[in-house]
Amino acid sequence: MFKRLMMTACALAACLPTLAMAQQQPAHRDGSWEFSLGAGYLFLDSGLRDFLGSGAPEYRFADSATPARGAPLAVARLGYNFNSKLGVSVSGEAATGAGMRYYTPTAAITYTVNLNANTSPFLMIGTELTRIEGQNERVTHSTWGALAGLGIRSMISDRLALRLEGRMRFENYDEVPMPDHMTYNPVVTLGFSFFTGGREPAAVARAASCPPCPPTMARMVDTVRVYVPFPTVAPPVFVMRDTLVLEGVNFAFDESVLTPESHDVLDRVALELAKPEWANVRFEIAGHTSEIGSPEYNMSLSQRRAEAVRAYLVSRGVADSRMTAKGYGETQARFPTDTEGYGWQNRRVELRRIR
Repeated sequence: MFKRLMMTACALAACLPTLAMAQQQPAHRDGSWEFSLGAGYLFLDSGLRDFLGSGAPEYRFADSATPARGAPLAVARLGYNFNSKLGVSVSGEAATGAGMRYYTPTAAITYTVNLNANTSPFLMIGTELTRIEGQNERVTHSTWGALAGLGIRSMISDRLALRLEGRMRFENYDEVPMPDHMTYNPVVTLGFSFFTGGREPAAVARAASCPPCPPTMARMVDTVRVYVPFPTVAPPVFVMRDTLVLEGVNFAFDESVLTPESHDVLDRVALELAKPEWANVRFEIAGHTSEIGSPEYNMSLSQRRAEAVRAYLVSRGVADSRMTAKGYGETQARFPTDTEGYGWQNRRVELRRIR
């Protein structure tokens, strides 16, 4: 039973990187509640196991003088994440084996490397107490206990994660004939976490828009980050910075095919570029990716995505000679990959004016 459980845990742990890559844009989980359910195995300290199996049959805890080395375990946990790194949780664990039942409430503080990332390792420390009920109505419990452990979450969707963890229980039993009455009981669990609530990320600051003026690309394309006011002494003309970030232009994960939602944005871009005042202006369509994957592959993927945007604009009437397509891969990141889980925003397409 134990070997089968460990093989299953190892197999699922090996799948964590694949599961992590399946999620394109992690949710913002600061201020979220986390509810977890899992199962695993409790390993008994040799001294505690000998104590539970000692004595005459009518007095001992276990139903055998040589009880199993551990017991299957189930756990339910409720936690609150203050931010992407620090959280607290309470849990209840129950295990049964060799005619005995173990009940353990715990409270812990959790430190996570980055809760908003697709894969998030974490550390935990806390306190706990264990009650053991055995044969012949015998009961014992730890007088105090502490725990320390580590684990990893891998997001399956925006709200659901696979959770694998291992921890050590440090427990004191006055009745156990061990030095200082201390026992060391490892626990391994595997389960799922569901997140609810959470604060939305702060909105990206934008410069104030210009006074009422004729529609321009800056007004028609919702994803432009910076507006440049129009001159007030000359007839209104469209003025933009060298780079427009087209956030509404998206692709499926690891694909270079435009999503249907991208067409509306690019249709409006094509209409604006068809105006006479832009007839002699050339543009570069720049593709960018996140850091997932090798640098060589990301460079190729970003090039294919830039060419897909260019081909779509050509199909909408923009002259082929006015546009070039270039992929930059992960070389021009806008967000550090270790900053609050925003590395995914490096996946973007930009329209750059060639001076």
